[in-house]
Amino acid sequence: MSPRPGAVLYKRAGCPPCFALGRLAARSSRRYGVGLIEVEVEADPVLVDRYGGRVPVLELPGGGSVSGRAAAAEVDEAFRRAASFLKGLEPPAPPMERAWRRRGFDWIRDALGLASGGRRGRSA
Repeated sequence: MSPRPGAVLYKRAGCPPCFALGRLAARSSRRYGVGLIEVEVEADPVLVDRYGGRVPVLELPGGGSVSGRAAAAEVDEAFRRAASFLKGLEPPAPPMERAWRRRGFDWIRDALGLASGGRRGRSA
């Protein structure tokens, strides 16, 4: 399953809670197929103004967020809700068309040029 775009983890280098939340988020991201991007807050002055010392912050599709020292169950549940939200945005898959609607091996016999119940290459 290829990951869908989605979660963003805002963090700082050398931040133990950021490292812990990053590990939990990476695991849940793989489990639910939701993409994860990790962003260093200190690399952008706008993010420094927005988050300041309030890192780590994990923002998920559908409006969910997790911050600080979160439990594994909390992070996992947030990713489950995000995956459900993203699935609701996907268009429905078209119905599968059956190439052969006949039952049994009749279609194989027809494909091989065999008469129903007969044998090829044998004369009566």
